[in-house]
Amino acid sequence: MIERVREEAYERVRELRLRALRDAPDAFLSTYEREIAMTPDQWRARLGPGTVTFLGRREGADVGMVSGIPHPEHPGDAALVAMWVAPEARGAGLGGALVAAVVDWARAGGYRRVRLDVADANEPAIRLYARMGFAPTGSVTVMPPPREHVTEHEQAMILSLPPLTGDAH
Repeated sequence: MIERVREEAYERVRELRLRALRDAPDAFLSTYEREIAMTPDQWRARLGPGTVTFLGRREGADVGMVSGIPHPEHPGDAALVAMWVAPEARGAGLGGALVAAVVDWARAGGYRRVRLDVADANEPAIRLYARMGFAPTGSVTVMPPPREHVTEHEQAMILSLPPLTGDAH
């Protein structure tokens, strides 16, 4: 089951996010140490207007999460961030359902593209994103310290094309 959560669910989001940061520290821009120190107001703000967070539940437990935000560097595009599925829930389709939820949110919001960054060594995530219709953009980066050993690349899914301008002969 996929559930869109709001500010009142911040404790559930916090618990799952901290679990994700412990499980896969090289998969995220942030760190466990940074986020364990965040206040309840900071967690609530993450779930505020303009963003979306979905939790994946199985047998009454939160076992996956993903967020969608307006892309900070590409106006008109959305960013898929904070994607994680618990080890015990992997391989059962939850990841695809979470990605689809953000894509649907972005499409409904009129975004042109959904962009994401994925670690080059994260083969399962790369395969998932390819199955969902994402493709590499050619943009590559290195994670900031303390994970400068992690390289990642951007992938994008086109949701709509800009209108043609000029004469279309």
